[in-house]
Amino acid sequence: MRKSKSSYLSKIAGMLSLCLGLSACTEDFTPRPKGYFQLDFPERAYRTYDNSACPCTFEYPLYANIEQEEHFFDEKPEHPCWLNVNFPGYNATIYLSYKDVSTRARFEQVLGDSYKMTYKHSNKAEYIDESMIEVPGKDIFGYVFEVGGDAASGVQFFVTDSTQHFLRGALYFKVSPNSDSLQPAIEFFQKDMMHLIETLEWR
Repeated sequence: MRKSKSSYLSKIAGMLSLCLGLSACTEDFTPRPKGYFQLDFPERAYRTYDNSACPCTFEYPLYANIEQEEHFFDEKPEHPCWLNVNFPGYNATIYLSYKDVSTRARFEQVLGDSYKMTYKHSNKAEYIDESMIEVPGKDIFGYVFEVGGDAASGVQFFVTDSTQHFLRGALYFKVSPNSDSLQPAIEFFQKDMMHLIETLEWR
């Protein structure tokens, strides 16, 4: 059966309208940015860690637990005061390692090793900012390092009295590093890290 000219033109017009509509949608389309889960953080509250294995005490959050590190790369840690401050539900841990620095040579070695461990992240880091730490009225001096970008550890620190004690800490997450999604958690747990430092007491 022959179709009328008007019917044919009507179909052509409809197809053109559809094509123009699709084209317009494609030109104005912008992909939605990747979203991240919103994290709900607990209210801050602290308790004291006081264990004879450590020549220091400090306060840590009630929403964390501490376990003593028994193996470090298949070896026993050089000092029993190697601790993991774990934050269940957030895949976050502050790794603490204590070292005795009772000689000048030992202090310089441990200090150099600490800087090396921090700056090994520089290949992934966008920046590494250093801030000096000094707790008034205590023999506690050191630095905190904020590591920007997709580095494995976003915040690290070391504190010492430069004559006997040296404590190093690093915040890690058991997820693929992504500074955009992790930044709120990094900022939250960094405050807990700073509270630990401010309440630290050498024995």
